[in-house]
Amino acid sequence: MGLFLGRETRAAIFPEPPIAPFPGADMGGFVNVNSKPDTAFQVPTVWACVNLIAGAISSMPLETFRRSLSDPSSVPQRLPDPSLIVRPDEDMTQSEWIYMLAVSLLSRGNGIGVIGRDSNAYARTNHLLNPDAVKIKVDDSGRITYRYTHNDRLIPSENVWHVRGLTMPGSVVGLSPISYAAATLGLDLSSRQFASGFFEGGGIPKAVLESDRQVNQSEAVTIKDRVMATFRGREPLVLGLGLKYTQIQVKPEESQFLATQQANVAQICRYFGVPAAMVDGPSGGGMQYSNTEQRALEFLTFTLGHWLRRIEDAVSALLPNGQFVKFNTHSLLRLDAETQAKVDMQNVAMKKVAPSELRARDGFDPMTEAQQTEVDMVPLGTGPLGRPVALKGLNADPEPSTATPTAVNPTGV
Repeated sequence: MGLFLGRETRAAIFPEPPIAPFPGADMGGFVNVNSKPDTAFQVPTVWACVNLIAGAISSMPLETFRRSLSDPSSVPQRLPDPSLIVRPDEDMTQSEWIYMLAVSLLSRGNGIGVIGRDSNAYARTNHLLNPDAVKIKVDDSGRITYRYTHNDRLIPSENVWHVRGLTMPGSVVGLSPISYAAATLGLDLSSRQFASGFFEGGGIPKAVLESDRQVNQSEAVTIKDRVMATFRGREPLVLGLGLKYTQIQVKPEESQFLATQQANVAQICRYFGVPAAMVDGPSGGGMQYSNTEQRALEFLTFTLGHWLRRIEDAVSALLPNGQFVKFNTHSLLRLDAETQAKVDMQNVAMKKVAPSELRARDGFDPMTEAQQTEVDMVPLGTGPLGRPVALKGLNADPEPSTATPTAVNPTGV
């Protein structure tokens, strides 16, 4: 792979390149994001959405399993991860590689890699390429070809690994959310440029000079120049001849187009499928959640789910028959300490897991005989002061009634 590709320069990971949202799309005078997609990252919402999705995916370990070919309904067996999964590329770790792949899919709509194989022809490494440096075409025979523009050579198709983002039937390349959101992003960038020009004096005048008598062009220029010279010298301003100086006051939210930019936050989040509240956008409407667990579950189900499946399917295709990979989503769906303790106790009571498995999960060594004897002396449930308490749902005695007894009046009055 190194001989074929050489040492690819990484100074600009995502330079120019362009897939319009549809042929002949008119940007209507907005900043053209399609001509330079990296421009979209200047929009804070785009950066936040891409970083949120890519960061969440890369934080979940990719694990290897094997399914019985003779009995597909059997429980898959967890396998030691091969080098392709532990370190997909010699230059980066698994999390770095997954993050880069996710950014490529979200910003370019395509993830392209070159496979390095071992002596048995199994995939050993997967070196990701900049999609901008790969030209994808379909030749006369209907075969898809990949040409690496850095050395203008075709990459053998059997060594190409290609994951597509949003796709249309008959298309060999994927489209990114940025491509489809080009008009919205162009409006956001244009409003920011206009706001910047406003503060540089390109919007509206800062003040108005009025006179109660007629002023010709020459006199107007002279008066303006003298007032400007006074301001530059920070000297007191003296007006005469019926002149009146009025400074134009503009509300900050109007001068910065905050309403327009705030509306664009929700629009951009829709393209990425990210709840706006997760990137500090407007949280009105939609679903409301009582805890972070429900919020994370929605994010995993509706935002990350289809990206995880695409990556899992593409990586699994590189493994020997019967093996596949899955993301471990438990790192994202972490429970608070109290809820986790209740779930653990229920799992032990239902005999789904053994206490030793929970200790191993939490990083504790197996109990010694002395520790086991000490634990056996402790009631199953204890309160803050060490007093036994009843545990609901675990065959414990019901809790005594806490109702206040009716008072008895001994006098009978």
